[in-house]
Amino acid sequence: MNINLISKTEWKEGLTFKLSFGKQDPIPGESRPTAGSILLMGKNLGEVSLGLENKINAETIRKTGAGIAKWLHGYDDLSIGIDLAGLDSLDVENPVLALCEGLLLGDFKFTEFKNKKSRKPSTINLLGDKKVQSEVDQAIILAEGTNLARSLAHTPANIINPETLSDICEKIAQENDLGFKVLDDKELKEMGAGAIVSVGQGSQTPSRLIVMEYKGKSPDKKPVVLVGKAITFDTGGYSIKTKTGIVGMKYDKCGGVTVAAILQTVAKLGLDTPVIGLIPAAENMISKEAYRPNDIITSLSGKTIEIISTDAEGRMVMSDTLTYAQREYNPEVLIDIATLTGGVVVALGGVRAGIFGTDQKLIDSLIDAGENVHERLWQMPLDEEYFDLIRGGDSDFKNSGGVTTASSVQGAIFLKQFIKNGTKWAHIDIAGTGTINKSAAYCPKGATGFGMRLITEYIRSL
Repeated sequence: MNINLISKTEWKEGLTFKLSFGKQDPIPGESRPTAGSILLMGKNLGEVSLGLENKINAETIRKTGAGIAKWLHGYDDLSIGIDLAGLDSLDVENPVLALCEGLLLGDFKFTEFKNKKSRKPSTINLLGDKKVQSEVDQAIILAEGTNLARSLAHTPANIINPETLSDICEKIAQENDLGFKVLDDKELKEMGAGAIVSVGQGSQTPSRLIVMEYKGKSPDKKPVVLVGKAITFDTGGYSIKTKTGIVGMKYDKCGGVTVAAILQTVAKLGLDTPVIGLIPAAENMISKEAYRPNDIITSLSGKTIEIISTDAEGRMVMSDTLTYAQREYNPEVLIDIATLTGGVVVALGGVRAGIFGTDQKLIDSLIDAGENVHERLWQMPLDEEYFDLIRGGDSDFKNSGGVTTASSVQGAIFLKQFIKNGTKWAHIDIAGTGTINKSAAYCPKGATGFGMRLITEYIRSL
């Protein structure tokens, strides 16, 4: 999809959509205006509903844009106009940005491996004042980042493994003038990162730690450091998943690819704050070299971990990366994002991601950012008493309590053992929101890119 902002006088005669809204609740028996519903009123005139006037917000405007995008999927190389005058009277911040996000996110389809030729992209001509050009530009960058995260998450493990993911991230870094390096299996072993190494030792493509660096416009500021879990495929290891549970495990890299997309996005937006992206990449496979239940692993921090479940591998790769982040970068804040636990799906479903942390101001700021972009969070507990669930016998602690009790908290309290006193840390568990099982307003079935706009919004606020 191509989006242009032009004046009404520049627009040649063609199909033009006006944005409308209902003034009041319908009387019984009448249909309720739905955001994104389209009515063609003639050859060159159409109307798109924003919904009821008293219920319009940024999210309903996104849904309106998505409705237009989905309607355009039925056409090839169509050029239309959208009159932005309908947004002028709304009490909504940056409505054009929201509309464009909906258009571009709603247009996303993952067709990389389809033989059928893709339709030619349509062109959207926004008819309005040039003063909203910055909103259009920002929306394009944000949608590109989200759709990049979606595309990488969709790509299967025979294409993306730890090695090829590092190549992809290096290309992103080169295209966006980012710093880049990768620590391979040999370097990780030499530095004592036993947790991340152990997860990948059963695979033909060993673990890697990918580092992406954005200097920011204010390089003297302490950086925001992001950690994103990238298990390129998760069999569960010797704690093997069921035949249904293993399907979709290419999506266990959602956190990591989201971090890569955030680094691209903050660079394109030219934000002030330096941002470091750390992506521990591993493939959790079964072989004679794979780690086993009851193995005791020494992490980069020096703390020892008894393996209860080889399927609790995400927290293992994250633990060494959190240690590395604090040693190397002295972050202003440390945020990790991961498809970590099935427990958060049980607790929150696919509506909100769980957030845990050590700094309430950071947690509140991320929750606020999530509300702004409709990637919503819910704070979960992290009381010290939960540590009893993973307390070690022969080791400092276990990687799983071996029970389903408070399983999302088990994952978070495990990660907390690697956070130094004074570090402002937040953990976002996107196991329930990183993918969806059926199409939503502006996301088809599959990867959502959840967290890309949320964390970018937070960084923009600093």
